[in-house]
Amino acid sequence: MSATRKFGIRRVMTPNQIVAHNVARARELRGWTQEQAAEALAPYLGAKLSGPSFSNLERSAVKIERIRQFSADDLLALSRGFDLPIGFFFTPLPPAMDAGLYGPDAGTKGLDPIVLLDAILGTPDNLGYWADELLAYSASHAPMPRSKREKPSVSPVDLAERLTPLTELRAKALLRNAFGDLDNASDLLERLAEALRLLDETAPAGIVDEMAPADRADGTPRARRSATKQ
Repeated sequence: MSATRKFGIRRVMTPNQIVAHNVARARELRGWTQEQAAEALAPYLGAKLSGPSFSNLERSAVKIERIRQFSADDLLALSRGFDLPIGFFFTPLPPAMDAGLYGPDAGTKGLDPIVLLDAILGTPDNLGYWADELLAYSASHAPMPRSKREKPSVSPVDLAERLTPLTELRAKALLRNAFGDLDNASDLLERLAEALRLLDETAPAGIVDEMAPADRADGTPRARRSATKQ
């Protein structure tokens, strides 16, 4: 039984609770107090959150009695205020925390948090639709403003290309989920490769021949390596 479960019950968090959890993480990342974070967010929220309001916002990550409901406007304000992508605020708790994702279609143990990451990062099956929309957006030009004081809307040409890091990030997330810390896994593989190379160099020729890969399924013999030095 996971040490994170109380009385054998798995913790389940709503998407809003995950956002609240990550507001606290974003504040810590910036090194801000709750007062400083409230000041930074005020221009984008339209009002400054009071001390108790900000505290309740963060605590709603664990308090199910009054879970803060974040609107799309709130998420944009959080992104602008903390200067972080909206996706940051939907990052689930690490798998070691054993927290499921709440959803109307979920059981008592919740959904696999990868469902949330799929929604944020996309999947190979649905990212193409978004890429097409971004390409169309990039190709469109806004009309010039009537006043010189107005700034014209920008249409960056690299919008679709910005999806590439997302696909790479998703691949890394899947690998990390399967193999754990990637830096440690890479180091382990390098050491294993070095050990195999040393064994190849020091083993007698007969042993190396016996350890060579078996013949192919079609009967064609594979090339065998000889440990005999010329």
